[in-house]
Amino acid sequence: MLARFFAGSIHRQIALLAVAPVVLFAILGIISENLTIKEPESVSQARAIAMRVEFVADMIRSAETADQETAILEAARRTGLQVEEVPAAELLGPELELEEGDFRSEIQRNLSAGVDAKLRAASETGNLVLVVGVDQRRALAFLPPPAVPDSRITDREISDFLATMAMFVPVILLSLYGSRMIASPLQRFSQAARDLDPDKGPERPFDEIGPPEVRTLAKSLNDMRSRVRGMIEARTRMLRAISHDLRTPLTRLRLRAERSTEPSLRAALLADIDALALMVDETLVYLRKDASKEPQLRADLPSLMNTVCNDFADMGYSVSYRGPDRFAYPCRPHALKRAVANLIDNGTKFARHVKVELHVRPDRAISISVTDDGPGIPPEFLADVMEPFYKLDSARNDRGFGLGLSIVKDIVESHFGTLTLANAAPCGLIAEINLPSPNSIHVLANTTAHNAQSDSTEAERGIRNHPGRP
Repeated sequence: MLARFFAGSIHRQIALLAVAPVVLFAILGIISENLTIKEPESVSQARAIAMRVEFVADMIRSAETADQETAILEAARRTGLQVEEVPAAELLGPELELEEGDFRSEIQRNLSAGVDAKLRAASETGNLVLVVGVDQRRALAFLPPPAVPDSRITDREISDFLATMAMFVPVILLSLYGSRMIASPLQRFSQAARDLDPDKGPERPFDEIGPPEVRTLAKSLNDMRSRVRGMIEARTRMLRAISHDLRTPLTRLRLRAERSTEPSLRAALLADIDALALMVDETLVYLRKDASKEPQLRADLPSLMNTVCNDFADMGYSVSYRGPDRFAYPCRPHALKRAVANLIDNGTKFARHVKVELHVRPDRAISISVTDDGPGIPPEFLADVMEPFYKLDSARNDRGFGLGLSIVKDIVESHFGTLTLANAAPCGLIAEINLPSPNSIHVLANTTAHNAQSDSTEAERGIRNHPGRP
């Protein structure tokens, strides 16, 4: 039954949760109306004592001898009703006034209309007694027994409780249902969409469990993810093939241009060929995405930075390094060297001098900044220039496909770091790479590996255990 409920549609589940509790508590209310006590126990006791008082008074009136009267009074006392015969004069005088709801007043109110009775203080003991007239000479003084305590829960309270539960239980159930069956899957979908990487992770990251509507949504998202991955892979294969196939005609063009007898034409052709070769190399590097496959090593970052700077200095560029002389840091050396080289190369195209600085924080996290004195980038384009194939058409218009900063961003993110761009004062651009401490790298790497592994197993476990699985 429970499995069929969870396998049903959301509309049917909500309707059942909203109607079933109301019907249940309505049935319980009807049952309670027939089974519970209609009035407090003290009221029922007062009515029973009043009937006994009238019965004893009637028996005394019908007694023919004094012995019969004595026997009747003794029998009444044995039943727990304390009674004494008193003169009728006890009925004279004012009646004592008791508080509203007093048990002894309740007994008096339950006496028949024709019974002459008053609540008086006994002349001998001072106890409050109920004096009931028998005839013109005699009366009976009854000492009422103590009232039994009323039940803590009356039928009215039970009815009110059931009515309240009939209102609140559906609301509570619907709230829990909305949280468990609707909000929880949406939260899982949101988290899976936030962590979605077309190149990594399980093939179907969205759990296809729950009601039909949720399963349909999860299946649609998984199918969409598969289509996106297929489109990206097809685009990547196409671009890789085009970029690779361009190498052969470029080589032939270079050979033919070098045979040219006109120096100016040969220089122009070789410059264009070099630009095309650079675009091809840049595209292949970006599409290869092999930075994450390089093993992680403890590299001497100052030595690595100096090597990159010296390579550019040997080509005639003004590039300097400032920072510590020795510092070992776990990284992928070739990938990180390529990232710094791309930033330096980007700076040398638009500036006269490029400065590379390495800062080591107290927690051993590092910051690598590459600062140039060029024209900078308009603030509104600082985020756009890191997107693939984006080229700025203003001061930094350049050869290439606009993949240099995208490659740097991918490499930095593979090291669990961040890349930020900011304009320097009075001019220039600051590209800063921030990488976490070695201890944080181990934690982030383990967490990422665990999430990638649990994403696939969680879906399988949920499908096996969930009662509403398809």
